[in-house]
Amino acid sequence: MTREKPLILLVDDDRDFRDSTAEVLMASGFDVAPATNGEEGINKAETLLPDLILMDIKMPVMNGVDAALKIKQNPKTSDIKIAFLTGWDNPWPAIVGEKSDVAKELGMEDYIKKTEDPKKLVEKVKGFLGIV
Repeated sequence: MTREKPLILLVDDDRDFRDSTAEVLMASGFDVAPATNGEEGINKAETLLPDLILMDIKMPVMNGVDAALKIKQNPKTSDIKIAFLTGWDNPWPAIVGEKSDVAKELGMEDYIKKTEDPKKLVEKVKGFLGIV
């Protein structure tokens, strides 16, 4: 499927964060599809087949880790790149090691703090997608 712009599925239950992040991404040349929880994220991943999913970790209905694992287990969506978004300083209290290493062990691209500078977020997204 060829697109004019890369499509990012932004899965987050915080409407203000989702809206402001979508604005930054769209201003940087991406198309953005929103989802409000992990279950909705799984459904949209399967129908839209985005180039990248930015997935919040703590959400109602289904958390981001469970949703990301389900997406990775589905042959139709297993190749979609996923990066976790979180406001937590340490979302992995039970796991020792670098946060990004843990995300990669789960088959995800990386971990992004919600408080990061929007320019850094865009840089990371471009890196995940191989855009220079």
